[in-house]
Amino acid sequence: MIGFKVLLSWHYLVLFSPIFIGATNNPSFSFFLERQFTLYLTLALSFGALVGVGRFFLNRNKTAPSTLLLGAAGVLATVASALSLVTLSADMPWRIASVVLLGFSEAFLMFLWLHYYMEAAAGHLFRSFAVDMMAGGILAFLTCSFVPPLSYLVTLCMPAVATVSLIANWRTIEPVDVAARTPAVVPPRKSVLRHSLKTLLPTTVYAFVFGLLQGGFINSGVALLMAGNAVVLVGIVVAGIVIFFIPEAPETNADIDTIHRFSLLFFVLGIVGLSFLGGGGVLLASETVILAGFNLFDFGGLILGVGLARRLKPGSLLLVDGGRVLVYMSLAVGLVVGKTVVTGLGVADPSLVLYSLCGAAITMLVATVLTPFREQEPFEAQLARMTSDPGAAAPEGAAAAKKADVASTSAVGAPAPSGAGAGTSKKAAAEPAPDAPASASRDEDAPSKPALSSKPSGEPKRADTPWRRTCRGIAELYKLSPRETEIFFLIAKGRNAEYVQQKLVISMHTAKTHIANIYHKLGVHSSQEMLSLIETFREEDIKSQEQD
Repeated sequence: MIGFKVLLSWHYLVLFSPIFIGATNNPSFSFFLERQFTLYLTLALSFGALVGVGRFFLNRNKTAPSTLLLGAAGVLATVASALSLVTLSADMPWRIASVVLLGFSEAFLMFLWLHYYMEAAAGHLFRSFAVDMMAGGILAFLTCSFVPPLSYLVTLCMPAVATVSLIANWRTIEPVDVAARTPAVVPPRKSVLRHSLKTLLPTTVYAFVFGLLQGGFINSGVALLMAGNAVVLVGIVVAGIVIFFIPEAPETNADIDTIHRFSLLFFVLGIVGLSFLGGGGVLLASETVILAGFNLFDFGGLILGVGLARRLKPGSLLLVDGGRVLVYMSLAVGLVVGKTVVTGLGVADPSLVLYSLCGAAITMLVATVLTPFREQEPFEAQLARMTSDPGAAAPEGAAAAKKADVASTSAVGAPAPSGAGAGTSKKAAAEPAPDAPASASRDEDAPSKPALSSKPSGEPKRADTPWRRTCRGIAELYKLSPRETEIFFLIAKGRNAEYVQQKLVISMHTAKTHIANIYHKLGVHSSQEMLSLIETFREEDIKSQEQD
């Protein structure tokens, strides 16, 4: 997708390049503050508006925006870029107005591209985005290295190239019935919001801190996150390289946490260089490192939003674009706070105030990195709580049907079972659980039913428990094969691929393949998500029993 790489390059030029500000020997000139604040605020408000009305634009042709709309977005972005370049020497109101138009057009075009990415891109988001970042950073670096008017011409062509590529890519997606895309299992709204806030909160803190320092350093004549020298844009390429070589962790959030830790490291190194090691080459290197740290956290937030939307609530606007709102609003607030603090308190000794601001920023980032926002209760504790729940009796007859139907519409993050439409899933969910005994008192004495006679051989013969019945119901609902069901009972207890391989005497490759197929059918990407799915089904079981 060459168009997305070009779009990222244009995005970097809009945010970090002096091309749209104008050359100056004093980077602390007043327009820099007003321009960045206006741009951040416009981006935040634009993405916020698109959260509300974006669905109308995306579904013009069932699953794709209309070609006319895509073309209009490209024309608007090109016109906004041209006006920003034409008004470089105009009065302040005209320049601010051009920034508003540029911010809105950039948000709209990015919005359309991100949702195409959600529709078309599959797997390995880290590697794909990392390559796009590196390519976009290199192209932005080359553009800033050109001498005007060549750099201006290249910049003006970028929105057009990105739009043509987007139109061509959207045409490759065949229209799909919206009902067929709706998952049989819809997560509760509160669960989605709670999970998204817990994952996006660190990104919000990072954005505020970077805005804080950007506003604070303006009085010192340093324009952070602005490539006065094209070499600073190399930081974006560095960020892409770091992300590319971070191993993806499908069962944990360690990859995202690693990105945030690298961002903190680059941030601290850059601040130390700016504050204590002087100017010249050290100043240039510090600005480059800080820009790398910024794009690391910003990229991590983007990945979180896309990943959350794809596995928790496909097609969600809030999870992707809502994250962009938080980032840009936090940048705008941090920019104003940093400028106000240094200006108001730094009259006597501005250096001391700036150092204090840096210390506070580093403290906030360290606290954010060390706080386990996305980590849940330990696995064993959750497993013990689920297996020791009172009211172990399974519902009978119609109650079992109600339980399966409720669970099928409330489980977190699970799409429809593979090969089954929404109607098929509801039918399967409405059938009484074949392994549910008639009552708790007959739980041990009841004869084995057909569904239980084929119990996986790898599953130890022990007393049936609510947790085991829940897992068996999930396996039936999502149509796991007997072998997959056998492995599902093992990994649902926290076992890894190595344990499965030894327990079932199979190759490691076969074990990992089965686990990957199970995750795919359940619509999850990690053991924690699978555990959340099981727990949600158990909670619905308990609620059904209490209602009965």
